[in-house]
Amino acid sequence: MLFEYMCKKCNKRSEFLIRSAKEKPVCECGSRELEKVFSTFAVSARHAKTSGSCVDGSCNLPKSPCASGMCGF
Repeated sequence: MLFEYMCKKCNKRSEFLIRSAKEKPVCECGSRELEKVFSTFAVSARHAKTSGSCVDGSCNLPKSPCASGMCGF
């Protein structure tokens, strides 16, 4: 799974592909002092998955002003 982390040493925010619970990400600066942070993509993807399709208006979000019918994220 793809996770976002914030390095406590250099404050850089990075994404890491973690394949097992035993994997420990390492920042570019070499630090292992990373804190998992909420990804805006993960929050949006989760909302879209559980809320239905915005094309038919069932996502409970305001309709987008664009003609495509996509949600206004």
